[in-house]
Amino acid sequence: MLVNLRSMLQKADREHYAVGGYNMTTLESAMAIIEAGEEEKSPVILQVSEKTIDYMGLDLAFAVAKTLADRAVVPVCIHFDHGRNFPMVEDSLKIGFSSVMLDVSKMPKDERIEFVKEFVSKAHHLGATVEAEEDQIGGREDYVDGNRGHFTDPKRAAQFVRETNVDAFAVSIGSTHGKPLPHEKLDLELLAEINKAVDVPLVLHGASSTDEKVVREAISLGICKINIDTDLRLAFTRELRRTLKDADIYDPREELAPSRDEIRDEVIKHIRLFGSSDKA
Repeated sequence: MLVNLRSMLQKADREHYAVGGYNMTTLESAMAIIEAGEEEKSPVILQVSEKTIDYMGLDLAFAVAKTLADRAVVPVCIHFDHGRNFPMVEDSLKIGFSSVMLDVSKMPKDERIEFVKEFVSKAHHLGATVEAEEDQIGGREDYVDGNRGHFTDPKRAAQFVRETNVDAFAVSIGSTHGKPLPHEKLDLELLAEINKAVDVPLVLHGASSTDEKVVREAISLGICKINIDTDLRLAFTRELRRTLKDADIYDPREELAPSRDEIRDEVIKHIRLFGSSDKA
């Protein structure tokens, strides 16, 4: 069933678990994410990035996600991930996405709040929710390049959230997009300060391969949504390479099915880590 972020993350916040935001890159990955959610009776956030939209088109990406969400027996949020192409994000709202993420870290600082405030008003009018990122998060993934990440200032975060009316806020506390950078370390003390200052659910980007103990502590400090993309790609590719060693397999469906199963298992692992099993 299709839902937006608000009720999904408010429940997670109350009950102290996190919901995974899992990026779909292919039909197989999208199917695997939903299968994992249903197996674990967990809500899931099916995320679509700008690169995936460039790969398959906004209409087809949404059609795949919407069909799977409508079939699902667990809550599914269709979420535009890392929206920097703002006209494309607006188009996603018009076509039916239930949630979007605005990344305004490249905008002049004095323009960000008013821009996001107006965007949130439009989204809420359509029944959609908005997650926002103001401070650039490190690492590289798809079209996101943030090798010079800027950590979140709790006071500025409180002002930003209060004045924009966003539904969720993405923090920059040392995590990185893509494969983890050497010496990556999350500033959990800063996260605790942000959590005290901000009254909406918090989001952690770049959490693939992050230490499980750190993830659990981050959830205890207010993280309610955790984005996972790289771990799913690695699982898919790892299994595909194994499958292709079998010269007798030449049916693309037989080649891709094991990779779909591998992504499902990877998502299940994260669902259990995040504590969202049986929360549907």
